[in-house]
Amino acid sequence: MINSKFGHMDNSRPADRATASAPGELRSAATRQALLRAAAEVIAKVGWHRARTRAIAERAGLPHGAISYHFAGKDQLLRQAAVAASAAALKVPVALAQQAPSVAALIEQTIAWYAAGGMADPSVRLLLETSREASRDEGVRAPTAAMLRSYREHLTELVRKDQQAGNLNSGVPPDGVAAIVAALLDGLLVHLTLDPALELGSLITALQDLLGEPR
Repeated sequence: MINSKFGHMDNSRPADRATASAPGELRSAATRQALLRAAAEVIAKVGWHRARTRAIAERAGLPHGAISYHFAGKDQLLRQAAVAASAAALKVPVALAQQAPSVAALIEQTIAWYAAGGMADPSVRLLLETSREASRDEGVRAPTAAMLRSYREHLTELVRKDQQAGNLNSGVPPDGVAAIVAALLDGLLVHLTLDPALELGSLITALQDLLGEPR
């Protein structure tokens, strides 16, 4: 084919050109992913509004110009990094909601994770930072809200199974219970972040009593 820019003949076959460009495309994708990971780590470490592109590039081991090449500015990089990292972090609570035998067990397992050091996980700080930014930025809010809706849907199925088994009041809408449980766990996350001395053992006992779970 004729290369209109340089005016010379390109006799390579399409398959040859695709093969030749593949390493470059892979490197480009790897660079982009490295920047997204580094941005998420910086957000978790110093906070959304203290994150600097130079620090992100340095953490990724890349030149500062790589950011402007792959992203339309700092805001786009932070948004995409936060959403991608939040989706990865939410895989844990989604898995718990899918695998827990009951709502009471889900709550107990989540609190046990908090107590075992889960609060020190950088993903927790990342989620909190993302939530704060989502209240101001629609570009962060919309995808984050979609992820939370998906989580509540899994939780709703767990509530429905519990109701069918006679463990929970069947006269209450399961999606309403799911929203309350999700809010409870999120609220505990905030309280524990602000007051790490909060006693978790008594919380489990109180919740077992509220849910009618035998001890």
